[in-house]
Amino acid sequence: MSQLILKRSSNFLLIAALVPGLTVRVFAGAGTTGGNVLEFPVGARAIAMGQAYTAQADDVSSLYWNPAGIAILNQSQASFMYNQLVQGQTYSNVAVATPLENGGIGGSISYLGFGSISGYDANANPTGSVNAYSGVGTLGGGWLLGPLSLGANIKGVQAQLADVSATGVAADVGGIWTFQKEVMGGTIRAGATVRNIGSGLNFINQNDPFPLEWRLGVAAVQMMDRRLNVSLDYGKQIDLPGALYTGVEYWVVPMVALRIGYAGTDQEGSGLTAGLGLKIKDFSFDYAYSSYGDLGMTQRYEISMRFGVIQPRLTPEERTLFKRAKLALARGYYEEAALLFDSLMTMEPDYRPFRRYFQLASKDTEKRDEEVNAVGTVNFKALHPDDDGTLDQNELTDLLKQGENGEAVAKTNETSAEESTLAPYIPSNEPEAAHSDPEAGSEPEPQAAPLKDKPDQGDVQPPQTPANETPDAKGQP
Repeated sequence: MSQLILKRSSNFLLIAALVPGLTVRVFAGAGTTGGNVLEFPVGARAIAMGQAYTAQADDVSSLYWNPAGIAILNQSQASFMYNQLVQGQTYSNVAVATPLENGGIGGSISYLGFGSISGYDANANPTGSVNAYSGVGTLGGGWLLGPLSLGANIKGVQAQLADVSATGVAADVGGIWTFQKEVMGGTIRAGATVRNIGSGLNFINQNDPFPLEWRLGVAAVQMMDRRLNVSLDYGKQIDLPGALYTGVEYWVVPMVALRIGYAGTDQEGSGLTAGLGLKIKDFSFDYAYSSYGDLGMTQRYEISMRFGVIQPRLTPEERTLFKRAKLALARGYYEEAALLFDSLMTMEPDYRPFRRYFQLASKDTEKRDEEVNAVGTVNFKALHPDDDGTLDQNELTDLLKQGENGEAVAKTNETSAEESTLAPYIPSNEPEAAHSDPEAGSEPEPQAAPLKDKPDQGDVQPPQTPANETPDAKGQP
């Protein structure tokens, strides 16, 4: 008889029957899906904006709405949300995420507790209290690829009723495209995501599929001098009709935000939503007020904190410059690397990796200069980028060889100059410096080119007299 109860409990039908006022959909998504904890929205800000967060996602709650939003996060963030439901049910979520150089990573844990439930056998005889809960642990990350950010996460889901438990694995994927031109002081984002792809939950010999859902969204972000955010989503969950979601957020002052939205789904949480946000330095408090179907209204409370180094998200031009600077540093072009990192520090003074790379390039430059001065060679600029913008190591090697043999290079250049002059050859036994013009400074006078049949230095020939000139008494023309 207890086996019958356990089988029925796989869809939480027993709980729905035992808790007054609850419907099957509260626990199992219209009775056709499992892992009901996956359907509870995360983030008081997102809920207050009508759950229209596919393209708006840019905080730690992106782990739930669209994992690509983790890549847009510019500072580490942690949050805790608590939701008091009905009949002793509670839902809570704790999450943390941190940005990386080209993206971000994060994790969260959600817990849905049903409280203590009275158990009954098939004949409606009490059998004692039954504990039931569902939980999900999430790990995810996002990557920046120019204006496009991509993200994915993996989720482990567990549900338990009395002494029977079920586990499953699910995953989310998503992307966000950020328009690169300014629009009313802000920008436009477009997003897409598919959530809850997975195996479902297996209770004994029955499988309950996860609530698979896809969404498309667009958002106007930080408009009107970072005061206004507007978002719109369209989504469809398996076995349910499509729904429209929309929300607006307006920062009245830098510390206070008002939010309102509408969720068009026919699940719990549909209808009008509202909320507010308070921000004091790195701490934020968010509140959301939304419908919970036939059970009335629910309230969500969330506290979040930002910490660590601010890492501004770079523009495509800055990322290209950053990539070239790191390439120059890796190939030993320390002067160019230092100049590029210095320019990047001017563009983004709060981005600490620029400063760290600049210090490294400057240190290597000073070290090489000391080595050059120690061997008595001339310091030179060995920066010759190729046509495609990359640097050729062979050119650097050739330049180093030329620097070590500076005198040979000078003689080669001098001989080349002599062969190219048209002046007549005038032999002389005086040192070469005697032909320098004292008024010409340090630049030597171009030397005469040799004749084809150069006489020996000991047998000097007089210059030839043109046929149309008559020599005078001294033999001069």
